[in-house]
Formats: sequence, structure tokens, C-alpha cells
Amino acid sequence: MRRPNREFTVFSISAIDLFASALGAFILLVMLLFPYYRNAGERNTHAPRAADILQQRQETAGELINLLATRDDSARELEQLEAANRSIEEQLTRQRSLARDLEKKLAAEPVAERVEEPVPVDDSFVPTADQEFSILGIATAAKSFVLVIDMSGSMMAYSDLMLSSVLEMLEPLDESNQVAILGYQGEPSPVLWNYPDRNTLMPATPENLRQAREFTLGLTRRFAGSTPTHAALTAALEYQSDAIILLSDGAPDTNPNYIIQEITNRNRAKHKEIHTVAIGDYTQNRTLVMFMQMLAEQNNGDFVGVSR
Repeated sequence: MRRPNREFTVFSISAIDLFASALGAFILLVMLLFPYYRNAGERNTHAPRAADILQQRQETAGELINLLATRDDSARELEQLEAANRSIEEQLTRQRSLARDLEKKLAAEPVAERVEEPVPVDDSFVPTADQEFSILGIATAAKSFVLVIDMSGSMMAYSDLMLSSVLEMLEPLDESNQVAILGYQGEPSPVLWNYPDRNTLMPATPENLRQAREFTLGLTRRFAGSTPTHAALTAALEYQSDAIILLSDGAPDTNPNYIIQEITNRNRAKHKEIHTVAIGDYTQNRTLVMFMQMLAEQNNGDFVGVSR
């Protein structure tokens, strides 16, 4: 009788061991490399942001370069302007020096003594054949006039007197005459008010004379500032008139001797009569009286005074 086979077949687990070992090794590698994988992922996440920042830095750098170039251009322009300004200041310094020297020379020149009392207004004056009429006692054959009116702050005390004097000068004019009115003041630079608007003369028609009276009345509300007589007389010489009549209550801002010499030199080629009228308490102002007397005398004019 055959004995049954009681031996058990033992299957080999070598393949299972192999897979298990590989799985364990994979798990171990994953555990070891997981932190580095996470960091790599985070870097990839921030890569677009880093690119944006880099682009912004490049753009900012370009703007900075442009700003620096603009700054350099502005610095060069500033240097050129400063150089031009220095040149202008040097020229002004030379001109001021020349003006001071001229004023010193003029101030050193003796002024002929004149009577302090002006020629009084003679209401009984009768014009001669070569004289047109008398204005405030000023005898003249002129047909066209520029009335130059002092509008400085001190004239406010004599506004009514100035107004009545101008109206009296306008009264005898007719259409055969031409006239313009030029008011002046300094605030602090010279300011001129004129009628008509341009440097022209107007015929003395009734309507024009009415507007001239209204204009003069408006001047009495604008008295202010100093007395730039030189600028006013210089402007009056540009009119195509036969005569200039200056009305003022005070000495001019500029040296009186300088004004007399400079205006007289300008008038030599123009041959205008320059008459002067002292307004107000002129007898108390020797400088004003001497200035107006000499200016009128050297320019074929008369000097009179009008008091209260």
C-alpha cells in the first residue's frame, strides 16, 4: 500500500518582498523629498509676481533716467538764465552809476535865483494880435494843447482847485483848437491816464469838451501815489501839439534840474511851448516854484500860480 505524500509546497514570497521593499523605498523617498517639492511649488507660485516686480523696477529705472535727463536740461537752462541775469544786472549797475553821476553833476550846477512869487493871474488881460487868448493868465498863440495834470496823493487837498483850473482852461476853446488831457501819478511806478485814449488830440467840439470835463472830474477820484513829472512830460512831448501846460502842487520825484535839462533838450527839435501852473500853497514850496519857473522859461512858456 502506497503511503500518501504529506509534504507541503512552500510558495516563494520573493516577489512580494521585492514589491514591499520597493514601496517602502518609494515611501521613504517621498517623505525625504516632500519638503523640497513643497518649496519648489511655492517658488513656482511666486514666479509671476517676481516677474511683475522686475518689470516695474525696469520701468521705474527708465523713468528715473528720464527725470535725471530733464534735471540736467533744467540745470543747463538755469545756468544760462543766471548768466543772462548777471549780464543784465551789470548793465543796470552801469546805467545807475551813470545816472548818479549825471544827477551829481546837475545838482552841482547853480540854479539861477528867481523871485519866489509867480506871475499873478491878470483877469483884465487883453490878447494882442499874435496871441490867441489867455489861459489862467498864460498868454499864448498856440492852437493845440496837452494839459498835464498831477494826480499824486498830495493833490487830493486841492482837487476842487485843480478841477476849476482845468475847466477854466477848457472854457475858451472852440472847434479851431485841439486838446488832450494827461493825468499822471506814481504807485510806485508811473501811471498815466489820458483822454482821448490814444496819444492823439481831439478837436474842441462841444461834445468833446463835455467828455473832457467828465474825464477831468474822474481824475479827482484817483489821486494817489508820488509825482513822476519827468515821465508825464516825456509822454506829453509825443503829442502833435503846439503847447504843454503842466499843473502840479509839488516837487517831482526826479531831480528837478535833471528834468529841466532833459526835457529842454528833447524839446529843442519840437519847439513846443511848455507852460507851468503851480496849484495850492505854492509860495511855501520853494523847490516847486523854482522848478516850474525854470522849466517854463527855458521852453518859451509862462509860469503862474493858482491858490485857494
